[in-house]
Amino acid sequence: MSRLAQLERLLKAQGLDLLHAFRVRWYDDLVEKENLPVRRLSSFGEGYKVGILIGNSKSLWTSFVRALKEDAELRANKDPLDTYTQSRVKDAVEEVYHDRKQELFWSCDYGDRLVAMQRIAELCKAAYLDHTSHLSVHPSYGSWIAWRAVVLLEGVESEFDDLPAAPPPPLPCPVSMEELAAAKEAIDSALSMSDQTKLREELHGESKDETSASWRHWLRVRETVKLGQEFRYSDDQAEYHYTKNRLVLERAIGGLD
Repeated sequence: MSRLAQLERLLKAQGLDLLHAFRVRWYDDLVEKENLPVRRLSSFGEGYKVGILIGNSKSLWTSFVRALKEDAELRANKDPLDTYTQSRVKDAVEEVYHDRKQELFWSCDYGDRLVAMQRIAELCKAAYLDHTSHLSVHPSYGSWIAWRAVVLLEGVESEFDDLPAAPPPPLPCPVSMEELAAAKEAIDSALSMSDQTKLREELHGESKDETSASWRHWLRVRETVKLGQEFRYSDDQAEYHYTKNRLVLERAIGGLD
């Protein structure tokens, strides 16, 4: 079993079931070509030639909630989901690539460490990116996915010989023009329902108003995509994704078998 397959197996057991390798050069070239407001990944170390994008489908939720039930310290954490995913990724990467220099980036990073993970997913054909709704649409799971981490590894090029020198052709658009139009309408509706000064809080679940229903407008954007509806997040997972309401976690824990 390859080391990448080992990593995939370890992460899948923790609910992190999406894993895609890419060449750092693909991303760096895109950053330069489109003048994106992010750093080139090679600027963190010229020895980093290969990266791994990690994400999840709905499968993350059950693993996460079970971990919450068993770990009081995790339950008390301010950001338990980020803490869960980061600890599981760190442990798995260290177990498999302990002999290689590593650099890890998270979806919650910002500033100099912000990585355009959706663009990486687009580059390595992990998902189609709709640049209007900003949704990553997976060929099986549809819009019901999230990107969590990017791992850079040094000295592993020989293990990724199957990666082409240039990025592969992007995935074809898997949604209809009607769905794209509905997504655009849903985005406009969500924006109109959001106070611009609170937009970042709502998108990142930092709003203090846990009774606000504005998150449902953002959920509607995902729901416009018909592909993968059978993999839709549960009601609890969807609400927590957008609100970070801790009452949702208590309800989810209570609902475990």
